[in-house]
Amino acid sequence: MYNLIFITDDWDHKKPLKSGLLESGLGVVLCRSSEVFTDTFAPSRVDVAVVDLERCATEPEKLCHNLKRHPSLKNCPLVLLVTEDQLSRMDVRWGIDDYLTLPVSAKRLAQRLKFLMWKLNRVEMKNGFCCGDLAIDFERYEVNVKGKPIDLTYKEFELLKFLATHPGKVFTREALLDKVWGYDYYGGTRTVDVHVRRLRSKIEAGGCLYIETVRNVGYKFLEPSA
Repeated sequence: MYNLIFITDDWDHKKPLKSGLLESGLGVVLCRSSEVFTDTFAPSRVDVAVVDLERCATEPEKLCHNLKRHPSLKNCPLVLLVTEDQLSRMDVRWGIDDYLTLPVSAKRLAQRLKFLMWKLNRVEMKNGFCCGDLAIDFERYEVNVKGKPIDLTYKEFELLKFLATHPGKVFTREALLDKVWGYDYYGGTRTVDVHVRRLRSKIEAGGCLYIETVRNVGYKFLEPSA
C-alpha cells in the first residue's frame, strides 16, 4: 500500500476525497499547510505528497520548496491539486512532479497517483527491500549481505535506499545530490562518485553487482531480473 500525505486547509470539503482514496487502498494522512513549517512536522513512511492549492492559506512556492527540503519528503513525488485559474501561476521550479485540475474524483486521483508511482519505477515502501543476497531494513537502518551486517554511514544508507527503491531508473549525479543530500547542499558531484565507490566496495564484495554506472549520465540500481 502506498502512503500519501494530503495537505489542505479545507478539511471539511475534502473528507469525501479522503474516504475515496482510502477505499482505493491508499493510506492517507491529512495535514494543514501551516503545520509544514512547525518543528513537530515529522511525517514518516510517506510515498507521495498531495497539496490542495484551491484554498491553501500558505504561499504555494514557499510551501512546495519547504516540502521538498524536508528529510522525510525530499524523495517523494509532489502532486498539486489546482483550479483552472491557478494553472497559469504554477511554476515547475517549485519541484512539482504532477498536477490535476479541480474538481477531481477520488477514483481519478487514486489512479493518477498509482500511475505516477509506477512511472517513477518506485517500489512500495514496506519495511524493507531484498535483492539477491542484499537485504535492507528501512526502519532499523540495517543492511545485510548474505546474512552478514554491513556497516554503512548515514548518507551511504540513504543513497542505497534511494537507488534500490527506484530499480532500473538512471539518475544523474546532480539528481542524486538533490534527492539524497538535499536542496541546500552545495558540494560538487564528486561527492556522489565517492559515496557510490565506497558503497559498492561494501555491498558488492561478494561479487554480485547491484549498482551500475551509466557512462556520461550517472548511476542506477539494477533491477532484480538483471
